[in-house]
Amino acid sequence: MLVKLIEIHKPQGERIHLDEIYVNGHAVTSIRSESNTQMISEAVELGVSPEASFSRVTINEGGMARTITVVGSPVEIKNKLGIRNLLKG
Repeated sequence: MLVKLIEIHKPQGERIHLDEIYVNGHAVTSIRSESNTQMISEAVELGVSPEASFSRVTINEGGMARTITVVGSPVEIKNKLGIRNLLKG
């Protein structure tokens, strides 16, 4: 199942852009908090709420990994993708 996320990306030499991206939850290998303060402050300038959280999501694309930055905390992204905890400990 594809889930829509808001991606924040910055092409080299340009300002950041906000785009919709559809992600398959089965392709996600990791989700962690984003701490790039420059990118976050530029996102706020584009109208993203200052209280918003940001996450780095690593996606497996046919044997290659790609990391994207999206709007939402790791817990919010995990829940939106429908990823459940498999191991308890």
